[in-house]
Amino acid sequence: MSNKELELSSICKKLSRISDSDWVAIKFEKQITSNDTEHLKFCEAVYKAKNRRISLPFNNICCEGAKRCLGCLKNNDVKLAQRLAEKIGMTQNISLELIKNVPVLNEEFSGISLGKYIDSDVYISYINPESAMKLVRCWQKTTGSNLNTEISGIMSVCGNVAVKSYINKNISVSFGCPDSREYGSIKKGQLVIGIPHNIALRICEVNI
Repeated sequence: MSNKELELSSICKKLSRISDSDWVAIKFEKQITSNDTEHLKFCEAVYKAKNRRISLPFNNICCEGAKRCLGCLKNNDVKLAQRLAEKIGMTQNISLELIKNVPVLNEEFSGISLGKYIDSDVYISYINPESAMKLVRCWQKTTGSNLNTEISGIMSVCGNVAVKSYINKNISVSFGCPDSREYGSIKKGQLVIGIPHNIALRICEVNI
């Protein structure tokens, strides 16, 4: 492992010591090259990146909700709302409003890199409530303020954690969604937390 990789991995390691949970670094890439033909859902890639680096072009993401949040699938909200309404038994109008509230990347990217040893925009963990409590207390110690966040149960890892943390430059929390719990292997009793890079650095500096 290079010195650069050791430096980058230290943030994931420090966050793990603070919260007693595994963390994955995510980088939104302007240009990405990958010989990997594997097609993954975003939440699935986060889970697998705990053990290996993944370079995932947007074309290889097999989830329309994630593609929508990443900005590479446009004008598809009505179709997504129809599916959501059928799946969870709400009106299409309500599901459309919920989908419209999910953040979308406003920059042009071509893919994502995920792993523990990469230059990161956002860090994500599938975390139990006690570990979340430890992290929030570190946030309070760092900032002197409470953590204010909105909770959503749709597009939970891709849009309402990764993209939201990147855009808002703040910690994001989600309880997951049925797809992310199935394909992302989020366990019973776990929630999802995302931290943008600059806040992760501040937390690590104050609390380690």
